[in-house]
Amino acid sequence: MIRHFVSQGEPKSQVARRLRISRQTVYNHLRFDPEKKKERKKRASKLDPYRGYIRTRLEEFDLPATVLLREIREKGYRGSITILREYVRGVKDRKVARITERFETLAGRQAQVDWGECGSIEVRGKRHKLYVFVFVLGFSRMLYVRFTTSMRRHVLQGCLQGAFERLGIPAEVLVDNMKQVVEGRSSEGVRFNRGFLDFCEHYGVIPSVTPLYWPRAKGKVERGVGYVKRSFLEGRVFVDLEDLNRQADHWVDTVANVRLHGTTGERPCDRYMREIASLRRYEAVPVYDSRPEKIHKVMNDSYIRYQGVFYSVDPCAVGHSVVVKSASERVGDEFEVYLGAECVAVHRRRAPGSPRVTLEEHEKKIRQLTRKGKAVRGRQVRFVQIVPEEGGWGYATPEVQTRPLELYEQVLQGGSR
Repeated sequence: MIRHFVSQGEPKSQVARRLRISRQTVYNHLRFDPEKKKERKKRASKLDPYRGYIRTRLEEFDLPATVLLREIREKGYRGSITILREYVRGVKDRKVARITERFETLAGRQAQVDWGECGSIEVRGKRHKLYVFVFVLGFSRMLYVRFTTSMRRHVLQGCLQGAFERLGIPAEVLVDNMKQVVEGRSSEGVRFNRGFLDFCEHYGVIPSVTPLYWPRAKGKVERGVGYVKRSFLEGRVFVDLEDLNRQADHWVDTVANVRLHGTTGERPCDRYMREIASLRRYEAVPVYDSRPEKIHKVMNDSYIRYQGVFYSVDPCAVGHSVVVKSASERVGDEFEVYLGAECVAVHRRRAPGSPRVTLEEHEKKIRQLTRKGKAVRGRQVRFVQIVPEEGGWGYATPEVQTRPLELYEQVLQGGSR
């Protein structure tokens, strides 16, 4: 605006009054030439002699800046850790970019997985956090999306099974340091959750974890989460969680996987046709039971107490510990009770505080063993009576000697025989 008014012949003092600025500000703007930027001279850094050593160490190991500081100080470095951290961050970012690029053209090699938080949702009268699970095939950029109210391990595994069924099984699954997968880290490497390792072994998938504080290592899915939130969830109207997931499936099939991808310049569905041959079919692998397990003791009346309600089980399980398997904890959902490998009950979950739930087949068996909750004592054996056969061994009638009555009279009178 200053240049415009001055070019129209307006005095600089009048321009200053019009724009309510000082005349010096007007002069400064008129003297400024954006094409003549001052070039700063690059000053030497105390870190310069050690840059080569740092790059070499980071190519071999994922070392933090604190460890590198200790090493280069032994070599004579006298600078601070601030410039070291800035340099280490740049080297690691370039390394991650190369790793990401290495998998860019490998069909069926890798899928990236991540969660995103999306606010809250009401489920059966209660508010729950809403999460979105995003699965991206690295080569084709095909998306699989599932909204959940939990991020527990069995939910994660169930979402992965859904992605495998829809798109196929890749050779490797890349995740971040989520607690459902990683139990800890040590100098020997990552310590995976035992249940998640069992799941990956079942499907023949290699679990891979990104380095700490390197979100760019799984940039495809990071961008995918943001894309789902902006393009799908923003302004969405739905009834419940099931309706939201139905809409998400339709959006993925009609929008996300058929759009022209900004990085590849192709539609994900077209690249997927070249990738599908490198993915293993989900139907070729037996289904993995991802339901969480809870152990309960069967009481003497043939019931277990689960989520505040008593449920009947087969009387054969009385006194034993059984395993309850349930895909979810919502009222109305089905759960199963196992004694070893045998299923001893199948129920639908009731609201806490509901009356006892007894299956008809269990009630019949219980009635055979009990009456009004007490043992039928009339049917229990208290003693054994053995009736001997006449002339049988060990039970012969004893022989009794007979005498005349006169003999007993003589004994009474003091006589002798």
